[in-house]
Formats: sequence, structure tokens, C-alpha cells
Amino acid sequence: MDATGKMATQPPSKRALLKELGALLLFVVIAGMAAMPCLCVTGAIAGRYKLALFFLVSLRLGWSIFRRTFRFRDFWGYFAIVMAFCIWTDMHY
Repeated sequence: MDATGKMATQPPSKRALLKELGALLLFVVIAGMAAMPCLCVTGAIAGRYKLALFFLVSLRLGWSIFRRTFRFRDFWGYFAIVMAFCIWTDMHY
């Protein structure tokens, strides 16, 4: 058996795609709620930055699902970055 047969990509299963979409939905709900701006002036300014980061990461995760390069390790890293940034900005502003 040659090595090219083993290296051929297999189409993703429906379960894997559902897991990826579920992870993206989980990210959108939880990180989206954390990225909402406060009602004070400084909270609104910080909220713009939080929402910008949230949208960029959401688009990046959606793009990785579309390109079939989604990895849960990357997902948890992005999730941690967004949540840490949201918590940090909430503590300082």
C-alpha cells in the first residue's frame, strides 16, 4: 500500500460539522454576551473594542469551518483570548 492512499483527505462527517457549528454557536452566545458594552461612556468605548475583537474572532472561526481547517485547540485558544480581553477591559473601565 502506498503512502498516498493514507494521506487522502476524507470528507468530514455530519457529526464533525455539527460539533464545529455547535462550538461556533457556543462561542457566539457566551463571548457575545461578555462583549456587550456597558451603559456608561467609558464602558461604551471599551465595548467597541470588545465587539471588534469578538467579530474578528467569530469571522475567523466561521472561515475555518468553511475551509474545513477548524481545530478545537484553536477554538479554545480564541475563546480564552476573547474572554480574557473582555474581563480585563471590564475590570479597568
